Amino acid sequence: IGPLPEQSVQGVYQIKSEEEYLAFLDANPDKLVIVKFFASYCRACKVLEPKLLAVKKDPQLEGLPIIWAEFASQRTTKDLFQQKLRVMTLPTIHFYANSGLVENFPCPPNKISLLKKKIARFLNTRVDPETLKLKEPDRQSTETEPRVQRTIIDNEMITEEHIEFLRNGMPFFTDLTDQEFSTMLQKARLLTFNAGDVIRKQGMPGDAFYVIKTGIAEMYIKSKFDDPIKTPPSYLGVVVSTLKEFDYFGERALTTGEPFAASFQVLEKVRCFAFDADIIPPSSILSKKRQATREMIEQLNQRYVLPDDYTPSYPATQQEQCILELLVRFKQIRQAAKCFDYIMKSEPSWGDPGEIARRSILVRKLSYSQRNEFNDVFNIVDVYHEGRVSLLEMQKFMASAQKKKSDKELQEMIDRVNPREGKEANTAITREEFMGLMAEAEFYNLFKETFQELDFENSGYVRAGDLDEVLGGVRDLIAEKKHSSIIDDGDMDMLVDYDQYTKMLLGAAL
Repeated sequence: IGPLPEQSVQGVYQIKSEEEYLAFLDANPDKLVIVKFFASYCRACKVLEPKLLAVKKDPQLEGLPIIWAEFASQRTTKDLFQQKLRVMTLPTIHFYANSGLVENFPCPPNKISLLKKKIARFLNTRVDPETLKLKEPDRQSTETEPRVQRTIIDNEMITEEHIEFLRNGMPFFTDLTDQEFSTMLQKARLLTFNAGDVIRKQGMPGDAFYVIKTGIAEMYIKSKFDDPIKTPPSYLGVVVSTLKEFDYFGERALTTGEPFAASFQVLEKVRCFAFDADIIPPSSILSKKRQATREMIEQLNQRYVLPDDYTPSYPATQQEQCILELLVRFKQIRQAAKCFDYIMKSEPSWGDPGEIARRSILVRKLSYSQRNEFNDVFNIVDVYHEGRVSLLEMQKFMASAQKKKSDKELQEMIDRVNPREGKEANTAITREEFMGLMAEAEFYNLFKETFQELDFENSGYVRAGDLDEVLGGVRDLIAEKKHSSIIDDGDMDMLVDYDQYTKMLLGAAL
């Protein structure tokens, strides 16, 4: 065990480095370790401090195996906080037990009651009431069977308000005929889950759509970068959203064909409507029997594009035209180079049908001129005009962009876009795959560079209120999810990891 942190006069341990953090956890495997991550310049963190001390001094917690610590954000801890510890907001609270991470959630001052509920739930489930010692953790957190299942029709718990919302307030059901809606409702279920139950788990097949009737659930996302040593199989990930009455989930899994991209755990007893995929009529976009065709998409796009024979009304000299074309080419080369850098940095999950569907949504949200521009970039790289980019073509292109890559690096880049099947090696990227990754990289870099301008401390975090103000209500133009995000139900003074938030906006893997 390495050097241990010092304890303040309030009895809170002051962690100052990764070495102290690891040593502290190793020294206290038999306790619930509660760690607050904060920044000295964060207003929400300062307001939280006295409230957190009040919880610590609660007489009901006296004598229980709980120990408190705090870890301040500094420039030297930026990568540790954001990459290894997955601290998405400041302030954030971590629970550790048996040296493993149990909970990871934002905790601005207005969420102090949430902290109390999570402490109570942990003590009730993980502490032996007789010995006051920690119990052995569950091997894994599995999906919970509903405590009660009921039909919706002729159910006294269902009011006209509920039916009205499902019929006219739920965007996925407004296109149904009255007969289709009535038939679907007769087959739908009302499910009951208790606090701590896992309704759906990340990675499980998308086979149903859920609408919260009463209660509160939390949405967790587990990252592929989470440390497997410090995160036991029961760990669900970081809390990124809270779902309440009439919030819903499962729509993304049904529309893209992907597994669930998040886990949903009950915080307060939940009753929710469940619509299995096979009972949703084809007239709803949630139906697995319906898929938009390219012709439908192109027909919709035609309303927002200029005619093919459109030309500007002002003339340009030949010299001006040559300079313009040269500048455009330089811009296109930089765009593609930034896109390739994004692939290598973010390690996205390319190649599966769900991810392809998600990126195709981003492509559709590009402007007509952007799509033409990216097609031109592809044509520049595809020097042999084969409709795909080979290793040799990519190598020449990266060299022209002053970003030389080895054959091994380029092969790795292609495999991330278009994974190998069996033993047959991939040697090229298709136009469709190229357009998808260009769209994702374009939106990612746009948001990231905009948010970076607000990061005056170069900490990787930006005030939630500043993010919300900069976005100005345009989040829905990119993000498909309509329920609240991490900055909607939190304190506007808390700090948010804007790199991870950007990925959340795009629906990319964290």
